[in-house]
Amino acid sequence: MENRLNLNWSAVEKALAEGTFSGYKIGILETEKVFDGFLAAKKIPGRTIDAKIKYVADFLSRAEQLRYARQMYKKILEQPHFEISREETRQVVSAYWQAMLDLKEAIAILTAWQKLTMRFRYLWSQALKKIKIITAVLAGFILLILFFNDTGIGKKIIINIGKGVHFLVFSAGPWILGAAVAVLLLWLGIKMLGKRRPEF
Repeated sequence: MENRLNLNWSAVEKALAEGTFSGYKIGILETEKVFDGFLAAKKIPGRTIDAKIKYVADFLSRAEQLRYARQMYKKILEQPHFEISREETRQVVSAYWQAMLDLKEAIAILTAWQKLTMRFRYLWSQALKKIKIITAVLAGFILLILFFNDTGIGKKIIINIGKGVHFLVFSAGPWILGAAVAVLLLWLGIKMLGKRRPEF
């Protein structure tokens, strides 16, 4: 394995060599670490491994197997008593391995222009998502303003909110502030008295 991808699989091999359920699980966890490091070394964009896999999905010959492998990885994290067989572990590690082989071969044959085009498409898709969110928030804000400004119910709500805020600030506010100060002074007093006590 190391010769084809130049990766350090010693931790994976050591864990798998134990031949135990815990060893298999540790082997998969270590394989995920190797895969994460591989994606980072190849500068695959994306905040998470799932996002990075989505970015390079077209180059994976066994995308379903990799999806299954990552499901097993997440099960190990989420279910402490989950047990996995040697054959299942072999399939998981093999899926990660094949994905890295596919990506290495794809990166080797892609031209600089193709890589730049892929990066632009990725950034554009990310920008579109943010634009959609911002647009939705602005539309909601505008509709809310129109509701409060142009409807009788909206105006009543605003008036009631204003009264509530006025009461809170000018009527209940001083009492709340006074109570908070009293609690703070009491806490400081207890702390100071505690420090004066001799320690044995």
